[in-house]
Amino acid sequence: MNRLNSCLVVGALALLNASVTAQTVYPGKPIRLIVPIVAGGPSDAAARALAKGLSTGLGQQVVVENRPGGNTGIGAGSVLNAAPDGYTLLFALASNAGLPHLSKMSPYKSLAEFSPISTIGGNTQCLVVPASVPVKTLAEFATYAKTSTQPLMRGSNNVSEDMVAGQITGALGFKLERVPYKGAPQMLPDLLEGRLQAAVLPVGASVPHVRSGRLTMLGCSMAERIATLPTVPTLAESGVSAAPLITAHFVLGPPRLPVEIVERLAAAVREAVMTTDFKREMENLMIFGPVRSPAETRDLMLQAEAQYVQYDREKGGRIV
Repeated sequence: MNRLNSCLVVGALALLNASVTAQTVYPGKPIRLIVPIVAGGPSDAAARALAKGLSTGLGQQVVVENRPGGNTGIGAGSVLNAAPDGYTLLFALASNAGLPHLSKMSPYKSLAEFSPISTIGGNTQCLVVPASVPVKTLAEFATYAKTSTQPLMRGSNNVSEDMVAGQITGALGFKLERVPYKGAPQMLPDLLEGRLQAAVLPVGASVPHVRSGRLTMLGCSMAERIATLPTVPTLAESGVSAAPLITAHFVLGPPRLPVEIVERLAAAVREAVMTTDFKREMENLMIFGPVRSPAETRDLMLQAEAQYVQYDREKGGRIV
């Protein structure tokens, strides 16, 4: 082989190696982060804050894509059926763990079918009523509901809200008629104007309206009172003995996501949540909870699922 041919062969091999390396380095293109709810609420804002941090850490754009519907099942289903290449991820709510047990529309039988990557904090769920409902405590609201000549309407947009509402009405012996919405942004106008008489909402979505006097917060599904809302009781303090709802946001991949991609993404999430910007945003959204490893994420998913299984078994909590 002459010198020219040798150079050509070496060059070709170098190009081939570069091509193979480019194809195997992850991530090599933008990543979609599927959010299974409408844009505009605290969970959506948390997903966007995380996507911003991940984009910086991974060196590729992480694009939030809202795919609401089916009580979060449509968005989750799109990730369940995606290629396990790390370019389609799910920003799941803890309510996704309950979907198979409270809804016939679920595209999966267990959230454990997904590949767990990480966990960030979750939304504390609180029962709120509009200012037009003349009550200040949960006990007063129970009496008001029992003596009302008209059924009271409760807005809902996911199964965690339904479970908390069911725990409250079951413990205190009154009824609320469920009115489904695509998301909290669509529900809030009807709640604020009094067309709905109650809703269970993430604390971050309702606090601005509580502070303005347009909503009254009657109780939250927490083990202890929220430090910045010291006058709002826990549900247990108001006579609801059910364990506080497990709340979290799970970062998940499709089934069979390679372990090296899981580890790369988990490290990027840990890095993103430690930034000052992300911490400030979570504080503003009142989203609480630590970041977790893939193994810890799987354990928490199963714990959350067990809560919904128990509720379904004891209360017959299916909604659709």
